Amino acid sequence: MAEPFSIASIPSGVHEPGVYITLRTDGDPGLSAPNNRCLILGYLASGGTATADQPIRVLSQDQADVEFRSYSMLAHAYAAAKRQVPVGCEIWCVPLQEPSSGTAQVVNVEIVGEPSAGVVSAATTAAAADTMRIKYRGRGIAVSFKAGDAFTDIALAAKTAWDQFDNMPAVCGRSGAALTFTARHKGAFDDGAVEVSFDSKGASGVAAKLGTITFSGTAGTTGSATLMMNAKSAQITITSGDAETVSSTGLVNKLLTGSYPVRAAQPGTPTGVVTLYYANGRPVRPLGVSIALTSVTVQTATASVGTAGAGVPTLTAALTALGSSDDAYKAWSLFYTSTSELSATATHIETESGVAEGMKGQHAIFCLTNSAAAMATANIPTATTPRLDSSRRYPILWAMSAANAGWELAARYAAEIAAENYVARNFNGMQFIGDDSAPVVPIHPLDRPTRGERNDAIGLRHSPVSVDSSGNMAVIWAGTSYKPKGFKDAKLVKLSASLTLDYYNYDLNNTLDVQFRGKKLKANSPARTANSVTTRSLEEAVYRWARRLDDADLFDGAEAKRDAIKAAIVVSPTRVDVTAIFAPLADLDIIAVSAILE
Repeated sequence: MAEPFSIASIPSGVHEPGVYITLRTDGDPGLSAPNNRCLILGYLASGGTATADQPIRVLSQDQADVEFRSYSMLAHAYAAAKRQVPVGCEIWCVPLQEPSSGTAQVVNVEIVGEPSAGVVSAATTAAAADTMRIKYRGRGIAVSFKAGDAFTDIALAAKTAWDQFDNMPAVCGRSGAALTFTARHKGAFDDGAVEVSFDSKGASGVAAKLGTITFSGTAGTTGSATLMMNAKSAQITITSGDAETVSSTGLVNKLLTGSYPVRAAQPGTPTGVVTLYYANGRPVRPLGVSIALTSVTVQTATASVGTAGAGVPTLTAALTALGSSDDAYKAWSLFYTSTSELSATATHIETESGVAEGMKGQHAIFCLTNSAAAMATANIPTATTPRLDSSRRYPILWAMSAANAGWELAARYAAEIAAENYVARNFNGMQFIGDDSAPVVPIHPLDRPTRGERNDAIGLRHSPVSVDSSGNMAVIWAGTSYKPKGFKDAKLVKLSASLTLDYYNYDLNNTLDVQFRGKKLKANSPARTANSVTTRSLEEAVYRWARRLDDADLFDGAEAKRDAIKAAIVVSPTRVDVTAIFAPLADLDIIAVSAILE
């Protein structure tokens, strides 16, 4: 041949007749229905009838409640997905067994007296009537009480109200005035935030205790103590020679000076123990509250805020079952964010996206709710094997301080992606939709990521979630974890371009397969009947395909790329290699106006 020819890279051992398409990002250059399946991975609760590790299509909330139990992660994730997209996508679930040797998360809510000016109260009864509201991931109860009601009775009323609902996200226990909320599943995963509020905002003399910070010993060197409260922090200086009571007083005074996610108080005669309280209207993850000393010796500081969950899912059987099927799921919703499990999932998805495995074209979505600093330190796109920043298949949401669990938002996003008929949709600004049965809680104004933090997240290949101008939770920038190599493949940092390329594979495969299956190939003379084809007819078919997509705004510039479409018999007399151009539209993210003053 006079010119070099681009050869498709097909693994050795592929012999089955068919159309195989590979995409190069380093080269020059009547629509099919898109895959609308959404796949949600989550834990199966004891007593559910579903078979573990096997994908199952779920057609109703009633089915989800029976298959997985109404209070399970999967039932709640299904509710979130269906509220986001009531009609338009198939929702499939993969029930996983929770880790048998794991630990369930436990958070505390103790009914206590309202502190005054940083001093704890010794009260045991309410001073005035009030209503207490406890919400867990936005689901919760309201309990009213009157003046003189004992704190133990208020706690009992709260537990009784909680137990009236079968689908609550945690099991409520009680000991005296102290309530415990134990997660429905064992394991280390984000289970959302807890909010405890009082309608009187403290005027009834009743508050809710979150936990304690205990300082012990005298500081041997000068340094600092930092209280981390999810995305926020408060720092105090500790001077050499400071007793534990000095440090505890410093921390209480610091928290009195600003609007932090938690409040603090200590006894009138300090003991080194700081009591932490829920702040009215501020959802918080109690286990995200911790204390750290820097450059301080001898003196220690310990947080007591509940029991952290421990354990990770076993994915082997589930991934094997998914791999044994030809079915593809356009968008996966994951609940785990641990490196090993994400690595296993990415290995599976990359393999299943290969030519020999049917080019399934799947995207896995998960959501982080940690602080900007923690997100940057973890840098998950670079931490897995394979690295997520080497692929366009991983939209990573970052919803700092969201009250919802990250997997609830991921399920909504996966459903929205799977249901979207315009495959090139720019998902920037996509809103999360909820209702009373599957609530979406906007991030509190004082806890939302700043513009700078959102830009930093995008730079680290995360898609930030915040509250839009209409007050709704929304995806600010809809990207993927992909790190581009240059200008040409920079489109792939956006989810829409990735979804469009998968659709190209799917639609071109169908188009060529319908037209050319069972045909004979003529290499040296024109085709004279419908029984045979030439390389020229393949070129024309690919061009017509590109024009058809161009007319639907799914392809950019078919006419200009016509001459670049080439077909030739190079590798085998039964194989035609075609050089095609894939040209997805780019998202319009930024309009930069240079205004000139006259």
